[in-house]
Amino acid sequence: MEITIDGLKFSYNDSPLLDGIDLTVPKGEILAIVGPNGSGKTTLLKNISGILSPEGGSVYLDMTRLPELSITELARYLAVVEQEREIGFDFTVREIVALGRLPHRGRFARETSVDKQWIGRAMELANVAPFAERSIRELSGGEKQRVFLAMALAQDPRVLLLDEPTSYLDINHQLQIMEIICQQAAAGLTVLMVIHDLNLAAQYADRVAILHQGRLLAIGEPADALTEANIKQAFQTDVVVGKNPVTNSIYINTVPTQPTRAASLGKLHIICGGGSGVPVLHALADRFSLSVGVVSPLDSDFQAAQHLGAHLVMEAPFAPISARAHKANLTLMRSSDGVIICETPFGPGNLLNLSAALELESKASIYVLHPETIERRDYTGGQATKLLRRLLGSGAVPVEDVRELKRHLVSRYHSGNRSLLQPSRERALKLPGR
Repeated sequence: MEITIDGLKFSYNDSPLLDGIDLTVPKGEILAIVGPNGSGKTTLLKNISGILSPEGGSVYLDMTRLPELSITELARYLAVVEQEREIGFDFTVREIVALGRLPHRGRFARETSVDKQWIGRAMELANVAPFAERSIRELSGGEKQRVFLAMALAQDPRVLLLDEPTSYLDINHQLQIMEIICQQAAAGLTVLMVIHDLNLAAQYADRVAILHQGRLLAIGEPADALTEANIKQAFQTDVVVGKNPVTNSIYINTVPTQPTRAASLGKLHIICGGGSGVPVLHALADRFSLSVGVVSPLDSDFQAAQHLGAHLVMEAPFAPISARAHKANLTLMRSSDGVIICETPFGPGNLLNLSAALELESKASIYVLHPETIERRDYTGGQATKLLRRLLGSGAVPVEDVRELKRHLVSRYHSGNRSLLQPSRERALKLPGR
């Protein structure tokens, strides 16, 4: 069933909230509505569902205007999963899901075998069958959300409207819910969902519409609508948009403002990955200007570095380091006072990070954390181990404790030695591992 919105207008207390919305959602499409708080997303959904009546324009289901449909007809065609829903009675999960069959059998009619099949199928799809006999009041917010989705699916609708369907859900159940929605759309269900997670919208929606100040700022395939410029205009936030080579969907990462810190004592470049850089970044960020590379936006090291305002060299998730990223990484390393190699697992995809360190003119400005563990985190058939041993043989400094390293660097600065990472030839400071 196709949804058509023609010139829709709506106001609250004479304050325009939706102003001339034109939109068509074909049968079987998933359209994600995104936008900042107060942009009118939920209000638009309520106008489409008939909960609110537009003051101008019209909403059509297969070219039939909403007011021309009876309440029963509308309930058979269209199901809504709201962001929050209060249940006043102590119903079981199955009783809640069974409410979705009311438009097909009447309030007081008994369940038919068809009703029971739809109820069971819907509970299985939404993964709520294991607690079918539990009270709805005993469930967590995420479990309730899945129960209400099951109720909507039991309704066997032609159109599904979802208001923040992944609210309260952990990442596993978020993905389960989105996969269910995709399966239903592939079977012909038309889906219009309001969602705050731009990355979920980008991965699962056929098209994305951005609402901004009551108007459609952009609409199109995710890569066309969710551009850095559009997101900046709508959300007043700087982002980086890239493409995931595994899913072929785009991903969005925010670019936070740099946190306030003490005056920098020098520039350090961190080679890390797989979370190995998080403690190092947090230990050094208050006193040094940091850069990190090459890392993926899905890596916790990337997220920590981004939060701390470090300069990042980024590569797409699961992709090998490109020539462009390698060059940018090497430039940052050469412009730094020194390089720290974390206790990072090395595979074919990130081995180039280690090779880059060998291209530096001075190996004595490189510190290697826990080099003795390299063999058990070497997934390159021994190549990473050989490279690391070459670095150590050329003057790189093995280190066992980043806190001791930090004290060393700060101490040398305050002693008047601006060559922060050049280890003392007299080795007056006994760094662990030296």
